[in-house]
Amino acid sequence: MLFLAVLTKELHISFGFFLAYAVLAVALALSGFFFYTDLSLFMLFGGTDLEKGLWEFVFHDLRFVLMLLVPVLTARAFAEEQKLGTLDLLWTYPVSESSVLLGKFVASAVLLVIVLVLTLLYPLALSWYYPAVNWFPLLAFYLGLFLLGLAFISVGLLLSATTDSQAIAALGTLGVLVLFWSLTWNEHAVNEVLLNSLLHISLFDRFSNFSRGAIDSHEVTFFLVFVSFFLVLTWQALRSRRWRGKGEFASLRTFLTTPNRNQWLMVGFADVVLLLGLIGLQVSFIPHNVRWDLTPTKAMSLSPQTKALLSKLDREVRATLFFAGSPDVYQALDDVLKRYATASPHFQYQVLFRERHLAVAQAYGVTHNNMITIEYDGQRKLVPLVTEQRITQVLFQLIHRQRKTIYFSSGHGEKDPHDNSPRQGYSEAAVALRNENFDVQTLQLGRESRIPQEATVVIVSGPQSDLLTEEIELLHSYIQRGGHVLLMIDPLPVPHLTAALARYGIKLTEDVVYDPENRLFGGDARSPLVSLYNLNVPIVNELRQNTIFPLVRSVDVISPPSPAITVTPFCSTGPGSWARYRSADIAPRGAVEFEGTKARPGPIDIAVAVSLPVNGSTTTTSATTLGLAMAPQHQARIVVYGDSDFASNARLALLGNKDLFLNTVHWLAGEEQFMTERPSDDEVSAKVSPVTLTAQAARQLFWLVAIIEPGVILLIGVMVSVYRKRRM
Repeated sequence: MLFLAVLTKELHISFGFFLAYAVLAVALALSGFFFYTDLSLFMLFGGTDLEKGLWEFVFHDLRFVLMLLVPVLTARAFAEEQKLGTLDLLWTYPVSESSVLLGKFVASAVLLVIVLVLTLLYPLALSWYYPAVNWFPLLAFYLGLFLLGLAFISVGLLLSATTDSQAIAALGTLGVLVLFWSLTWNEHAVNEVLLNSLLHISLFDRFSNFSRGAIDSHEVTFFLVFVSFFLVLTWQALRSRRWRGKGEFASLRTFLTTPNRNQWLMVGFADVVLLLGLIGLQVSFIPHNVRWDLTPTKAMSLSPQTKALLSKLDREVRATLFFAGSPDVYQALDDVLKRYATASPHFQYQVLFRERHLAVAQAYGVTHNNMITIEYDGQRKLVPLVTEQRITQVLFQLIHRQRKTIYFSSGHGEKDPHDNSPRQGYSEAAVALRNENFDVQTLQLGRESRIPQEATVVIVSGPQSDLLTEEIELLHSYIQRGGHVLLMIDPLPVPHLTAALARYGIKLTEDVVYDPENRLFGGDARSPLVSLYNLNVPIVNELRQNTIFPLVRSVDVISPPSPAITVTPFCSTGPGSWARYRSADIAPRGAVEFEGTKARPGPIDIAVAVSLPVNGSTTTTSATTLGLAMAPQHQARIVVYGDSDFASNARLALLGNKDLFLNTVHWLAGEEQFMTERPSDDEVSAKVSPVTLTAQAARQLFWLVAIIEPGVILLIGVMVSVYRKRRM
């Protein structure tokens, strides 16, 4: 109850004077200005998402606002009462030091919460103009900012308890916070071990992962341990006023001859023991860290593909990062490598400053900063960028030395794996295949008498004219030998291919699929978003994202000529879709009218997987699902898509298109274990801001967050001050 009395008194004092409101108004004005300028830069230079491009920098700026705000709020907590003598008077009452300390600490925390709640206006205002604001990462941001604020408060209370001057308390608190902020500034002047140790006690660097949308249990415990230690020191400073002798600090001789010196020495010893104990407790939490990744794309967690790859490691992987940059960059890169080391005991890494280890860097062939070398089983590869996707790709290549060959057909206007153009090019798809340990070659079917024996998969991607009969027979012969073919056929008339696919229970119709209910905002109904997957087919079993198919045709299943052939559709458009026939002659009887055309109502199948036994294998259609899941040695496989543009340079990186394409190739190659969700690659993501504001909307936002909100707080302070003067 005494704690509540102190808390009530502190809140009454805080909200009863104009100064508190003025300080809050200044803090909110700074915060609003930082938010507006960060948003302006985000829209000007572009960003892949709000979490990386906007909120991370906004909350980094809010750290400095708290660093200026908290010393002012906590300076008067004990210093003013010591100056007026009310604190000594307070000790004459039956109130404990812990009750006084807890009451003042909670009162300061309430003020901190009020400031943070008022900054919620920023995402709320932005959501008015851009409804796609994701609120889950904001939980991590605000939790980190709250814990950081508590750490600042604990430092401020300690400095306030050791002086009777508010100015000295405020400046002292600011000085200590600046020290914790600048601990890692001169990273080039220290070695890697010392830098890593400083990062563990740097408050601002500890906030880094929170600002990226992740909550780490050991980071939470660090802030709690930090706050607890400084509160214990503050409690001791308050308690010492009751048993302190007169003038024992006048000189060293006086201290040594004062009976109370034993108590001071015991307190110092107890503080050292407490600090060591808290450090040991924190260190014990690190190996058992639990991360809650609240980012929409799980950017702060390893992808399923990476986890599956690391789980199969049976030998040591040695990674060496040659670093140069700021502590923020160091921590971000170190966090990536730490995720790998946490997921597998066989993954070991070290960080070296390139300037300090130039000889080693030259021996490894490192020519630029922040490059990483990975060694495995006598092999070594250099990775130019420290991203999860690049590291996983290199690990994949080192672990699976055997490379299979993918052939792209040419000669009929097909997509070219060497073409860098955004619309027709397939160079990004070729790079993705090479990163999955495939060799990519081109093949002109009309010039060959037989498809090469080493061909693992033959891809026919978007032919602009029909294949010749001889070329189709070449593919048929390859399939009969157990070959694997991927056909991506755009909505063009290809009668020879249509007749050939009918042999395997696949029907190509001259139509175009429309799906106005499932499309990107502002997109075309002929570019449907697909989310209906047949999860019994391994190609899409691990797919968690939508895929987009620009200008796609239907791919239907008909009765196969042989009961041994298994035909399964696995991608379908929504129930509100329809297939519009390109010619009235091919529209079947019973077709309905959609927008004045004969059409077939959805859902529409746009992708089909086929498996068929060869050389006497006895797989039957009764095992439809099992037939697709298994990978027997004597089994041919075919996959047909009604579109080829989904894997082009312009669209491969969109949504789940890349995973779908690579999973298809892996299934055809009989490598089901590698079909999974892959890490995202920011390097191929479009650097276009998802937020666009008109000049008028930007002005409205600026006035709201930087002028109106602080002005309202200031006006409330004036009203409270006038009200108090009238009552007095």
